[in-house]
Amino acid sequence: MNNDHRLANSVFLRDGAQHVRVSVQEILYLEADDNSTHVHALHRSYTVPRMLKEVLDELPAGRLERVHRSYAVNLEQVKAISDNGLHVGERWLPIGRSFRGEVLGKLRLL
Repeated sequence: MNNDHRLANSVFLRDGAQHVRVSVQEILYLEADDNSTHVHALHRSYTVPRMLKEVLDELPAGRLERVHRSYAVNLEQVKAISDNGLHVGERWLPIGRSFRGEVLGKLRLL
């Protein structure tokens, strides 16, 4: 795998005094919190001092999908789907009505 591909599939997130590389595949979901966004990854969480929309705009297109005004999820990390939510990692996250049709279409329900 060349470096450009690896850079395109990862982001650097602040961890104390340094920034660490986190693969986009390892991101479970993003959670809005006023003017900050919590990035929940497989092994830990990070807080980014930017709004959820701004964080989504910086990530590779199509990797994370907005499912609610407060949440975006990595669709590859969805374990289960219920009538009004998604199970991602150990969390249940709501699906907003305005996002429901598009999200369910991308998950390919049979």
